[in-house]
Amino acid sequence: MFDKRLLGLIIIVGFVAGLVGAFYTHLLHYIQHVMYNYSTAEGLTFGQAVARVTPEHRVIALLACGLVGGIGWVLIHRYGEPLVDIKKAVQDRTKEMPPLKTCIHATLQIITVGMGSPLGREVAPREASAGVMSALLKHVDMKSDDKSLIIACAAGAGLASVYNSPLSAAIFILETLVISWNVRSMSAALLSCGIATLVVRQSGVGDTIQYTMAQPPLYGSYQEFAIVLGAVIAIGVLLFDKTQALLPTFDRKSPKMILVSVLAFGFVGVMAMFYPEILGNGKAGNQLTFTDLVTWDYALGLLATKWIAVLLALMAGAYGGRITPSMMLGSTLSLAFAALWSVMVSPVSLGFAAFLGAVVFLGLAQKMPITSCVFMLELSRFSVEMFFPITLAMGSALIVQQILKARFSL
Repeated sequence: MFDKRLLGLIIIVGFVAGLVGAFYTHLLHYIQHVMYNYSTAEGLTFGQAVARVTPEHRVIALLACGLVGGIGWVLIHRYGEPLVDIKKAVQDRTKEMPPLKTCIHATLQIITVGMGSPLGREVAPREASAGVMSALLKHVDMKSDDKSLIIACAAGAGLASVYNSPLSAAIFILETLVISWNVRSMSAALLSCGIATLVVRQSGVGDTIQYTMAQPPLYGSYQEFAIVLGAVIAIGVLLFDKTQALLPTFDRKSPKMILVSVLAFGFVGVMAMFYPEILGNGKAGNQLTFTDLVTWDYALGLLATKWIAVLLALMAGAYGGRITPSMMLGSTLSLAFAALWSVMVSPVSLGFAAFLGAVVFLGLAQKMPITSCVFMLELSRFSVEMFFPITLAMGSALIVQQILKARFSL
């Protein structure tokens, strides 16, 4: 099943991804501290730091983000080999990721997210880890299938390192990249993600918990609510996908993209004057909704502005992850719906609804329903009793999504 060479490369993958994840985590925090004038000693979260600065500061920060991102990505697209995404590199071994350009591209993602881009940070360590391993594999003679497995493990281990989530990252490899659940693939995924997590915990980052909060209570008609919420989220995801499909396309090599980027991110900064939680990947918004610290109308405002902000960033040619932004869209939509449900049917915990909505929106939007179910519990360390409503909501959402796609030919 495994020869010594393949086993050795899997171990190397774990170490590379762990070091990449640790480096990008420290880099992200450094940029956030510089841009929004706070330090680790103050004990502030990124969301609190952004809310503390003046509204004008947010606009200036996003204009700078648009300028840096615009110049950076225009240069990346104009010079060097074309970028190759991870899925193409896994599925077609004739498509190799250019190592240096991929790492520069990934680092620019971290820089812009630290400056306030509304996209996520998790794609960067995945791409950089896969890019480093692509460079190494050029000097190794092995079967094409083994090389694909190594690239997939590198991408998944990068996810594990940046979110401290080894099990869900291993499932991510199997569910979305290699699309195989045989013993060979599972053992490679689990070992590489486990080693990456070990390395990042020993590299000054520690055993971090993304959402340190009490588990929201389960009461009232939460089972029935979970089933109905699945249908609501399915509609929301389809609408979001539809709006993404309507975005205009620009020549990303054109210097005009710099102006488009500055204007787009500038508008995001204007929205952040009123809704500061939309800046960054979305964790700030989730921290509010998971703990029921916002009203239903503010949640709807966050939903609308985050939705627009993500679309503007994509239109501007920016890159970044969609995991936490998807979670925030789901959590804000669900909190508002739960407030209505509590009035019309029976009370349910708004924090519980927000958490559940984040799970389901993420699973559908990123086409990784099983990964999402496990991922959210790893991020929060909530009890496994949450799996019960999660399975109800995710199952309902998947069914409704397929019915709507077939009915409207989506």
